[in-house]
Amino acid sequence: MLSITTESSAVNSLQLDKESGQAQVEFTNGNKYTYFDVSKRAIARLINTPNQSIGAWVNNNLVNGEGVTFDYGFAS
Repeated sequence: MLSITTESSAVNSLQLDKESGQAQVEFTNGNKYTYFDVSKRAIARLINTPNQSIGAWVNNNLVNGEGVTFDYGFAS
């Protein structure tokens, strides 16, 4: 997984796996989630444009992403 550096008020850490369409997020409240079926195009856009808002990206592409599912905690 590729770690994305964040300076977000909502997200402590973000790891992305473009090949599998997975993302792991740790929010500032300590909650951790693994998201599945994340748009590979959205992941590529974030990697290629790292100066965008991480919190907005997480909300738009993970929390509210069409077809995206999640598990609580980090998948191994």
